Amino acid sequence: MKLRDFIILMVCCVGWGGNFVVSAWALGNNPVPPFMLAATRAAFVILIMGYVLMRPLPKKFGLLLIVCALVGPVHLACLYTGLQTASATGSSIVSQFMIPMSTILSIIFLKEKIGAVRGGAIIGAFIGVIIMVYDPASFNIEIGLLYILGAYLALAVASIIMKFVGDISWQQYVAWMAVVVLITMSTASFLFESGQGQIWETSRTPLLMAAIYAAIGVTILAHGQYFNMIKRYDVSVVVPLTLMVPVFATILGVIFLKEAVYIRYLIGAALILPCVYIISVRGGGAAPVQED
Repeated sequence: MKLRDFIILMVCCVGWGGNFVVSAWALGNNPVPPFMLAATRAAFVILIMGYVLMRPLPKKFGLLLIVCALVGPVHLACLYTGLQTASATGSSIVSQFMIPMSTILSIIFLKEKIGAVRGGAIIGAFIGVIIMVYDPASFNIEIGLLYILGAYLALAVASIIMKFVGDISWQQYVAWMAVVVLITMSTASFLFESGQGQIWETSRTPLLMAAIYAAIGVTILAHGQYFNMIKRYDVSVVVPLTLMVPVFATILGVIFLKEAVYIRYLIGAALILPCVYIISVRGGGAAPVQED
């Protein structure tokens, strides 16, 4: 992987890590409903990227909508619902399920080869994540964790389908995903949530802060560039690098939420960082973008 692309992907990981912190604060400490938050987030994306919707529809529009549905409403509904009750430790562990699942799916459906060195690095980084975030005293299996599992299973499947969407710009991907999210999450909020007017009056600040951060930092920047990377590189190269997300989430949690620093954080990070470097170096050059 080129150094420039590696840096871009690390910036994406910072955005995703920050989203864990911001979303957990907004949903866990305030009466912000998950579907309402997802719909508000999508509305801001459309305000910024709506001009892209005026372009001609992509040739593989149906396939693009499937990806948008998985990354958008399916992932967000499960993620935000899970973060209402799941512990931060448990959520961080379960979110890493995406790494082995995406790698396995890429080998089965895309015929990708990871090699012994890169495979060992993926395993090493995964172990580092477990060391860093696993706390036996606070980890409990709960319904919220099952939602988190579903959220990242959706991302794993979407990462594979992204390889087949053809020559579509990240702007089109982001804009149409926002449309899908706005329609589905607004409907879900209307059907399954209540008191939106009161929530707007009492919890407007956390709702808007979380929605604006997610719209710009996650949907437009992180998801947009991630879509680019998946089109250019093997899934088994890109997805394992997202193991840096819990590292950045931990750092940001310590800075902004005053969370404690444990020795396991340092040990885990010391194992993850060199493994991530190996994954990026052994990933090879960019693959050609698939054309229709």
